[in-house]
Amino acid sequence: MNNIFDIKRFGNYFLYDLRNAKNNYGLSLLLMGMTPIILTLAYFFIGLIGRHGLSPMPEGTKFSLLFVVLTVTILTAGTKIYGHLTEKQAGSNFILLPASTFEKWLSMSLVVCIVLPIVLFVLLLVSDALTALAFPAVYGGRLLDLNISDIVGSQEVTEGLFINIPAILFLSWSAGVLSFTLGGICFKKAKVAKSFLCLMGIGMLFSLILVLLVSSGNFDFSITEESFSEDPYRIISIANWSASIFYAVSIIILLAGIWLRLRTLKH
Repeated sequence: MNNIFDIKRFGNYFLYDLRNAKNNYGLSLLLMGMTPIILTLAYFFIGLIGRHGLSPMPEGTKFSLLFVVLTVTILTAGTKIYGHLTEKQAGSNFILLPASTFEKWLSMSLVVCIVLPIVLFVLLLVSDALTALAFPAVYGGRLLDLNISDIVGSQEVTEGLFINIPAILFLSWSAGVLSFTLGGICFKKAKVAKSFLCLMGIGMLFSLILVLLVSSGNFDFSITEESFSEDPYRIISIANWSASIFYAVSIIILLAGIWLRLRTLKH
């Protein structure tokens, strides 16, 4: 069992992995977390140069910014933190590190799925609060003050029926960041572009299968207003279960792919 997992050895390796993540992606993550401040300063100076005055920033701009930050982080984090493993010297050093493949896999999964989003959220939370405090006329209120139940809580679709938004966000993050982490440790060049093309190919394949299923007439995926009114609980329940199963299967496959890649990493 000690050859597979030892708590002390894993703890030492996890700390090493965190330092490695900080060195490779710390500055980029800091810039991502400071985007509310950067955007507000840019908006402020553009207003002064254009002599438009200090008009309030549209709320949609801030939500769009949040989406862009999350997307960019998902696309780049895994590649910048672990992409060097495809290099001969770095890959050889990684293989020789005193930890089992399982411990390296577990540490990598925790870093990209747990540590990274927590650190990014804290940075965004702090910079968002500071920006709202320093530039209230331009930035407006904090993001979390705007319909907080719609942003961080479960959204009620109809009486007694909820969509768990935090869970969906976490599962979406995990599936996305694991996809590009796997691509980062598999491809030697153009890691993000090749990972994206692979995802597009898989998406097209599943879309084709779905079209064939619908065309066969054996499955009916249509949701009408009448069907929703008649049995909303069943429809929302099916949607929740379908999303959960999709994300669960995707994440399991991605985690298995990363473990297999680490297991077979050779230089």
